[in-house]
Amino acid sequence: MKAQQRFCFFMLATMLGLFSISVQAASSSATLCPSKEFTKFLVAFTESSSVQEEFTNLPLKKIITVDAEPEPKQEAILIEKMKMVFPVIPDKKRREETGLKLQVLDSTSEEAAVKLEKPDTDYQVIYVFKFSSCWFLDEVKDYSL
Repeated sequence: MKAQQRFCFFMLATMLGLFSISVQAASSSATLCPSKEFTKFLVAFTESSSVQEEFTNLPLKKIITVDAEPEPKQEAILIEKMKMVFPVIPDKKRREETGLKLQVLDSTSEEAAVKLEKPDTDYQVIYVFKFSSCWFLDEVKDYSL
């Protein structure tokens, strides 16, 4: 009987050890939140495709402007992971090269909105971020024609 109890204890300890190793492996592969302060997070997000990929809610809701008669209209689509192309927001160097301006429109503790535009054109995209343990890109509103 004691041998059977020792065997059960050994098996239980082994299983707990394996579980602990798998949890450590899973958590070490996850990227840490760049910052809980939105402005610092935004810098890290825009400068790294891998950060953008890690901190984008999927499927991503995207609102696009459809050229319809008599007036353009908004249409919502969901973009699945397989169809996502990163970076979603170009890095600072690329923005400067292409004349794009990035501006924080609104920021609370739970939600933030950022506008990417090219002055004197109809190019305007709003990025909506939501906070849930870290900031995540939650929605893109493309008002460009």
